[in-house]
Amino acid sequence: MNDEFCRIFGYERMEILGKDLDEVVSRDPLLIEEGRGLFSEFTSRGSVSVETERQRSDGSRFPVSITSFPVSANGSYCGFFTIYRDITERRRYEREITSREERMKEILDSLPELVLRFTPDLVASYANRTYCEYHGITYKEAVGKSFENHILPDDIPAVFDKLMSLTKENPVITGVERNVMADGEIRWLEWTDRGIFDQNGKLTEIQSMGRDITERQRTEEALAFERESLNALFENAMEGIVFCDHEGIVLKANPAFCDMFDYSREEVIGNLVDDLVAKGSEFMEEARDLSATTARGKSIAAEATRLKKDGTPIQVSFLGVPVILSDGRIFGYGIYRDITAQKTAERALRESEAKYRDLFSTMPDGFYASTPEGYFIDANPAFIRMLGYDNLEELRSVYIPTDIYVHESERIQMHNDNYNEEFVDRFETYRLKRKDGKIIWVEDFARYIKDGRGRVLFNQGICREITDRVRAEDELRRLNRELFVAATTDKMTDLFNRQHFDEVLQREIDRSSRYGTPLSLIMIDLDNFKSLNDTKGHIAGDRALSGIARTISENIRSSDVAARWGGDEFILATPADTEQALSLARKLKGLLLGLDHEGYGPVTGSIGVSTFREGDDIDSLTKRADRAMYDVKKKGGNGVSSR
Repeated sequence: MNDEFCRIFGYERMEILGKDLDEVVSRDPLLIEEGRGLFSEFTSRGSVSVETERQRSDGSRFPVSITSFPVSANGSYCGFFTIYRDITERRRYEREITSREERMKEILDSLPELVLRFTPDLVASYANRTYCEYHGITYKEAVGKSFENHILPDDIPAVFDKLMSLTKENPVITGVERNVMADGEIRWLEWTDRGIFDQNGKLTEIQSMGRDITERQRTEEALAFERESLNALFENAMEGIVFCDHEGIVLKANPAFCDMFDYSREEVIGNLVDDLVAKGSEFMEEARDLSATTARGKSIAAEATRLKKDGTPIQVSFLGVPVILSDGRIFGYGIYRDITAQKTAERALRESEAKYRDLFSTMPDGFYASTPEGYFIDANPAFIRMLGYDNLEELRSVYIPTDIYVHESERIQMHNDNYNEEFVDRFETYRLKRKDGKIIWVEDFARYIKDGRGRVLFNQGICREITDRVRAEDELRRLNRELFVAATTDKMTDLFNRQHFDEVLQREIDRSSRYGTPLSLIMIDLDNFKSLNDTKGHIAGDRALSGIARTISENIRSSDVAARWGGDEFILATPADTEQALSLARKLKGLLLGLDHEGYGPVTGSIGVSTFREGDDIDSLTKRADRAMYDVKKKGGNGVSSR
């Protein structure tokens, strides 16, 4: 032996010369026996190499690798060399590596991102839990298979080109891909692909980390659309609009503003807006006050007189809207509308108001206007009659939240929606209380009129009573429920009929096939039911069938589905494995024995059980249950069998 052997096993050289090798390196009888078995294997095979355990001189055990090979002299076998290597550190390292791999797998599985490792031909070698759950597949369904079906077909060439662009010098690439979900939905994912290369620089695998950015993509598309829409609105608005800094210098102006005041865009940009619309006139101070209010971060609206480039006065409505950035800087929109023609039209409108008031009073639908505090300020006769009040003054005295609403919460939400918009149009259906307490349903087209600061000034609405229609719709839903029950239920037993059971069973088979959940069928054929019919009569037989069906229904779980299969046959589908289904079948067999059927005694059952197997359909699953049932029949009935 060499010095290292003595060191490993803790002996002096002279202690072990001439001693049995297996007893030197082992004290445990089992290890000694193993060593001698290795010697026998060595003598038959000519050499041996194993990893096992041995013991030091102090009895402590440690892992070793052992390699033995023969030694010959003058052509004859004379002994063997055995090499021992202490592999304690290697085993510790291997355990540490395994532990790290397990921890890493736990970390990868807990990540919210999708992690996938695959070959350049898109065959997956690893997929984390998030990836599997995202696509609704198991780990076994993911690994070892191509995931090409998860990529939109039109995008596959681009995906291959992207992956093939990975090099040892540029091993990482990030991009967005469209993925196809199991239900056909297209979703966007952002993938970071990292290439893994062999020593020759050949791409061997790709490890990718992805996250669903569908909502972000949609948001970005929506923002881009919004920017384009706002720019189109700015450029094409009929109102004259300027965008100014806090000093009132025009940074941007739309064509309508330039046309309204007879300037070119070049003449407007970079100049003070107040100089453009009121310079040298009595209206200058007023214009500066309005601009200053906007520059302080407040919205303001006004009607005023302004001047065109040639000094011609025009009547305008002005709206100043501040834009406050996160760094505190303030910009502002000035929105001008030429209302010269409008003012003329208002005079004509006042003259025709009486005519429209008559239309308001005679329209068949109810119209109302109310305050944010909950009181009516106006209503037409149709609305007053709808609520059963005598006149408008009486209606104005009621408090809407308690006297008109059935529940105040039915309308509170509307008051808070879109608070910063000038007005909101909404079509709603809700309930109201009449003066006499009767509850009615109405359709309401409501508008909330707001001022420039977003405060609600008053509410308007046009109401139509739809109580009769709502009742008719409720009755239709009730009839539909009754029709469903009639179409799916066996009238004799109140169990599901065979047609509906087949539909339910197909869904359960699809679920078991996809998710691997257990599913079993239990088929029951009554043994002596014909005798009961002949003895007690068909009416008694019908009552017996009903009683047996009730017993089955009362002794199964809510997840089980029972149906009348035929004349005196019943069938159950249960999310259970074979043993659980057999246990339920035996329970039902015992319950049948406990029914007396008006003195006739029990009607026993031949019960067959089948459990879903991969590839099963309705026909194969029911046929096995049917054959199992007939196995019982052949043996005299009143039993349980499975196939």
